[in-house]
Amino acid sequence: MKRTAKQADDAGHFRRDWLSVLVPAAGALAAVYLIAAPLAMLIYAAFRGPADFLPFEDGAQWTLDNVIAVFTDPIMLGRVLPDTLIFVAGTVTLTTLMAMVLAWIVERTDLAARNVWFAIIIFPTLAPIVVKAIAWILLMSPNAGWANLALRGLFGWSGEGPINIFSMPGLILCQALATTPFVFLQLSAALRSMNPMLEEASRGAGASPFTTFRKVTLPVLLPGLLAPIILVTLITFEQFELPLIVGLPARINVFAFRIYNELNPASGLPNYGGAAAISLPFLALGLLALVAYNYAIRHADKFVTVTGKAFAQKRLPLGRWRIPAYAFMTIYVALSAVLPVGILVWTSFFGFTPPGKATWADATLAGYASFFSNPVFWRAVFNSFLVAGLSALIVTLLGGLIAWIVVRSKAPGRGLLDALTFMSLGIPAVIAALAVMVLYLSLPIGVYGTVWILVIAYSYRLATATRLSRATIMQVHKELEEASEAAGARWLTTQARILLPLLAPGLMSAFLLLFIIGMREFTIPFVLYSQDNVVLSVLIWQLFQGGQPAHSAALGTLMLLMVAPIIFFARRFLVARGSGD
Repeated sequence: MKRTAKQADDAGHFRRDWLSVLVPAAGALAAVYLIAAPLAMLIYAAFRGPADFLPFEDGAQWTLDNVIAVFTDPIMLGRVLPDTLIFVAGTVTLTTLMAMVLAWIVERTDLAARNVWFAIIIFPTLAPIVVKAIAWILLMSPNAGWANLALRGLFGWSGEGPINIFSMPGLILCQALATTPFVFLQLSAALRSMNPMLEEASRGAGASPFTTFRKVTLPVLLPGLLAPIILVTLITFEQFELPLIVGLPARINVFAFRIYNELNPASGLPNYGGAAAISLPFLALGLLALVAYNYAIRHADKFVTVTGKAFAQKRLPLGRWRIPAYAFMTIYVALSAVLPVGILVWTSFFGFTPPGKATWADATLAGYASFFSNPVFWRAVFNSFLVAGLSALIVTLLGGLIAWIVVRSKAPGRGLLDALTFMSLGIPAVIAALAVMVLYLSLPIGVYGTVWILVIAYSYRLATATRLSRATIMQVHKELEEASEAAGARWLTTQARILLPLLAPGLMSAFLLLFIIGMREFTIPFVLYSQDNVVLSVLIWQLFQGGQPAHSAALGTLMLLMVAPIIFFARRFLVARGSGD
């Protein structure tokens, strides 16, 4: 029997409705699984024991011993907690001061070549922290650090130092150098969008630049300062790389490193329950900071943005402060970007031999040449690009799908889904790695120790892609999709031909950012390391720890060379797509 036109139309609508439900539902389930499943297992493991048992293993029982041990451990209360608080407080203070001064000089003064300075300041965000940490050790180690050798030679001093990177001040300085660009970006945007009328009125009344900054600029900008301050607190609180590389020799013990110690004890079996219990307050503080950050950015905009009135920025003449301003920026750029890159390149050719004690005749390419015949190097290169690229693709597609669910659909629980994906921003990498470890040690599916567990572990960072996609979807009127469906297009066809091309620049931006984060990542692959899933960042650290500084520096240089062209061509692609060329 032939179907009527109405029956055929109803069948088509059913197919479209079926796909419009199935695909978003699958994406929502995948997002919940990537974030909630490992965290649920982590919380479960915190209340299971004895210490050397997996949560689901025969013989494991419900217990409060793990949680009690955390809050009664004298080392935790007497060493780990104070070290963590000092580290976070010192880093946040120094980062905020440096970022504020840099942003004010770039955005509010007649600084020459401000765009060049801006690019150099944010350049260090592209380099993996493990690479920068090794460079800073080569620069500021108390015995053979370049800076110490130069100071001792200049002033005729003997012994060690005077700079000691392996100390709490050294750790705080390195972390502040690493996090300043993130705060600088937010503060420079806030200063750029703030109407200078009040500052001009203050200067017109005879106030000095410092008085104007203290009594006008800072109070107006203060609400907007809360967001980057909370953000840098969150970033510092979850740090693992620098506390491991710089803090460990100084016997500085922070939360993240204590979790790793439970998984890798000097003797005995890993204490999964103890590591999970340590993670609970750590995770709670991170999520509280995230809630505070979300509140701050929601209520700070009205203080730093402008309404419909246009205004022109007027640059404050630096005058007699020109030399101190340029000196400050030069020192910062030298410590954060120029010297680390220069030291890496030099060390890759000359090892620990400093300039002045070596000539180009002493240079060797052995550090580079050794990699091209080393299967571990090629495995690390393949794994790094595979994990960074595939996880970025997964998160970008899922983020776009979650954004569509939140903005376009009327699905129940979409607000909770949006909150869950945003919460992923507050999950420290060491906790994400631990949660994935406990989950896949308990599930008999054979991914633990493979490269695929890294892809899964990296893919929990859904907040970036969801936020970028959500902002773009909100700018696209729903009538475009409705017109496509009215013309008979299926749901998938509508999304692929109408919405996806409009979302492409935002999705590509998210993919690029996530790819860079994936290439930089050290904590997750370090915690989940096996010989089969080694990546470049971990291999660099292994070479440095193994007493091969030239090889480690050579690999760090190669890693920067690998990432830079990808960023350049991706940016060219984005500009071309965004401009319609």
